[in-house]
Amino acid sequence: MATQTYVTGCAGVLGFEILRALDAAGLPVTGISRSALPEGSPALPHVRVSDALHPGWLAPGDAAATIVHCAGLSDARRRFGSIGELAQEITLPQTDFVEALAARGWRGHFVYLSTAAVYGDTEDLPIPENREPQPKGYYALHKLAMEEALLFLAAQHGFRLTILRLGNPYGTAMPGRERGVMRLLLDALAGGAPFTVYGSGETSRDYLHMDDFCDAVARVVTTPLPGPVTRLNLGAGEGCSLNALIAKMERATGRQLNLVSEPSALEVKSSVLDISRARRVLDWAPRVSLDDGLARMVADYGM
Repeated sequence: MATQTYVTGCAGVLGFEILRALDAAGLPVTGISRSALPEGSPALPHVRVSDALHPGWLAPGDAAATIVHCAGLSDARRRFGSIGELAQEITLPQTDFVEALAARGWRGHFVYLSTAAVYGDTEDLPIPENREPQPKGYYALHKLAMEEALLFLAAQHGFRLTILRLGNPYGTAMPGRERGVMRLLLDALAGGAPFTVYGSGETSRDYLHMDDFCDAVARVVTTPLPGPVTRLNLGAGEGCSLNALIAKMERATGRQLNLVSEPSALEVKSSVLDISRARRVLDWAPRVSLDDGLARMVADYGM
């Protein structure tokens, strides 16, 4: 019998998609969140709580449960006054949550959604998991700090830990919740507003469709992993530049963008993930091509 899985932060995009996918696969899963699930979403096993970081929702018999942790800082652009402010407001409540779980006797499997942004800039592509992290922003710094804290706590308390460093997910089924450059492109194509390309537009990003992301998470939850700690990159394993993405989106919609170019001295280098370890450990591979994924987005957008 499969172990019970809890998905914290299931009112957010990634948590909701994971909850929906695990439930559709027939796995025992419950979502935990402070907010209600999106209006019009299918009936899903969900507990609404005042604080998802208080483990009172964990049933006494679920000491071996899997926890897919999606609750936490979701705004990658949010700025803080200092590292201390970031730690006090965001990081410490997260680590306190895991310590509280351990104090209740939980010794299951903790799955943490991190980000490829922890790697920072590099010329060596694709990026493997053993590349030395060099976070450049507060969001990436927080994710890396959580990774290190979880490694310490897993060793102290004896729970299993999987860290997933995620590229750029896209293709959510949540109405109006798609974020990122693809949604901005669609809005510009639909309304005719100018779209500004800062810099050359030639740096690449690794885009992973939500179906492939959720498939990988489901395998993490159900597959016997090789050790007590596993760190995996999750992406498509190939890059697409902004210029190429614009061309793909124009073909998919049959419309042409009103492009504006502006120079940028802060152009971020390309980020493409080496996913060979995830392929091997999970027996997983992305199946939705970027062209197919964009076609689905265009259809859902109603263009």
